[in-house]
Amino acid sequence: MQSPHTPTKEQLAWQDWELGMFFHFGINTFTGREWGDGSEDPALFNPTELDCRQWARVAREAGVRYALLTAKHHDGFCLWPTRVTEHCVRNSPWKNGQGDVAREFVDACRAEGIEPGFYCSPWDRNAACYPDPAAYSDFYAKQLEELCSNYGPLSVLWFDGAGSDGYTYDWPRIMEVIHRLQPQAQIFGMGDRTVRWGGNEEGFGPPDLWLTIDEKNQRALPEDSQQALPETARYIPAEMDTVINRSGWFWHPNSQEQLRSLDELVGVYYRSVGHGANLLLNLAPNRQGLLDEHDVQRLMELRHEIDRRFAHPVGSAENGTDMLEITLDKPALVTRFAAMEDLQQGEHVLEWRLEAEVETYHTSPWHLLASGNALGHKRLGDFAPITSRHFRLRVLRAYGQPRLRSLTLYAP
Repeated sequence: MQSPHTPTKEQLAWQDWELGMFFHFGINTFTGREWGDGSEDPALFNPTELDCRQWARVAREAGVRYALLTAKHHDGFCLWPTRVTEHCVRNSPWKNGQGDVAREFVDACRAEGIEPGFYCSPWDRNAACYPDPAAYSDFYAKQLEELCSNYGPLSVLWFDGAGSDGYTYDWPRIMEVIHRLQPQAQIFGMGDRTVRWGGNEEGFGPPDLWLTIDEKNQRALPEDSQQALPETARYIPAEMDTVINRSGWFWHPNSQEQLRSLDELVGVYYRSVGHGANLLLNLAPNRQGLLDEHDVQRLMELRHEIDRRFAHPVGSAENGTDMLEITLDKPALVTRFAAMEDLQQGEHVLEWRLEAEVETYHTSPWHLLASGNALGHKRLGDFAPITSRHFRLRVLRAYGQPRLRSLTLYAP
């Protein structure tokens, strides 16, 4: 039986990026709100020390591969000098109305080797035409046309579903702009999505995070408690978005005590990237337009801890079908692993098992280290340290012919 769906090369490349950074920045940064109501005075927006290069440099040093800017949040305030609305930086005192945060952002990202993308909220609490879905869909498509035409290739266009329940957008009209101007971009959340929301804002993906969803009900397999891929399926990998500081998505003063601990963030990494999803971690620039030094320090601590755990493998194997084996030159103490399915032809593995050979066992020499159903892009895990020289990853059940991309083992 063939896989229900085959990913595009752009989806596979996006999955390999694994770690992205979200920058929530806008008029809310200056009002102290999370959801503005659209009545804000553009004169409030004045980040006198804005340094998008700092944002991008921090992202690169943290091992981030792509980054997203909230070009427009629910309040409708645009961080580029749009001609579609007056609620934008063009009417702010910042750079005498001549500034363009979106331009500075994409230029900084590219200078640091980061793939840029934009969040652009469909829900708009400022647009007078929003009550008319046809008129607003045209309004929104024109805004997207500006973003998709003037800032070079974009990695992701991110559509937040908040506030849109019961509202009918003209998605064919809106998606035509993206398909025409940014055909390589991943589309998150709404419209012709190629990436789906992971289901929460804690950064915690389920252990068996399937990459295909049922087209009939648009629900991911774990939500249906199914153990096999449905015939009516579409390959849509998940992204887990969360904050580094629990005070909110936007910057808030005196919030250092709400900074998440390193241990918690390591858990987020294991439960997102380690469960086969991408992790989109939010750092909020402050009113000066700079990242908070405490947020940056914690992010770098996370990077260093990830590298400590996963940068120095004991052994590895690549390119297998239903099994990958690692035989070390001599026994070594191992305590964690990374396993990846080859997804070029879609998701096939339905059950897997990681084992180590322990020759002193009387019944079976193979000792269980980890197991699960979905393998997907990546599984990371720790287990009680064990000394062995022979390890194997086996596929116990699969749709058609599975292919394993890699198995890597790590010392404590």
